[in-house]
Amino acid sequence: MLPLLLLTDSRFPAGGYAHSGGLEAAVADGLEAGEVPAFLRGRLRGVGRPEACLAVAARRAGRVEELLRLDAEALARCPSAPLRLASSRLGSQLLRTASTVWPRVRDEHSVLDEYRAASKATPRPVAFGAVASAAGLDDRETAYAYLYEDAATVATAAVRLLPVDGATAARWLVEAAPELDRLALEAAHAGLPGGFAPALELGSLAHAMREGRLFAS
Repeated sequence: MLPLLLLTDSRFPAGGYAHSGGLEAAVADGLEAGEVPAFLRGRLRGVGRPEACLAVAARRAGRVEELLRLDAEALARCPSAPLRLASSRLGSQLLRTASTVWPRVRDEHSVLDEYRAASKATPRPVAFGAVASAAGLDDRETAYAYLYEDAATVATAAVRLLPVDGATAARWLVEAAPELDRLALEAAHAGLPGGFAPALELGSLAHAMREGRLFAS
């Protein structure tokens, strides 16, 4: 239970605080506070679920070659260069943090160290699954943790970007709980579906060129 709580804790130093899940770009394009829950649900379905499936597949991987194959799968599902870079940075930070939080993985889970050394991309979903395996999470816990963190990233960013207080943002997460449960169960039993979120992909390109932005993505 503790590893699950750690991976979903906003204080876990994995770099998510610097990202908005595309919300900042959407706000710049006119999205208002009352539309954030719909944005959050759409992101969970179009981006969160496919990436959670990748994380589950990475959790199951027993060899570094399988993780590197999943790297290619993750990159193929993310045509936006800025989003690829953001995912790579988040994955790399997550791997570094995991090696400190769970130091025994260096002896008991050599695949994680091999992956850190071999992967040039470290996409976040694959890194998350590798860390989840080292931390002892099962498939559903891995998917749920991934989806929750994705939703929490959006909700937390909304507090800084819009006239929204923290209690309202927390309520959005509570209201998203049934969707999180459903998608986590699906991801735990699915293969590797393709995601489709063209508005987020296009928004990330404009966001990367915007001056004065608060978040990296």
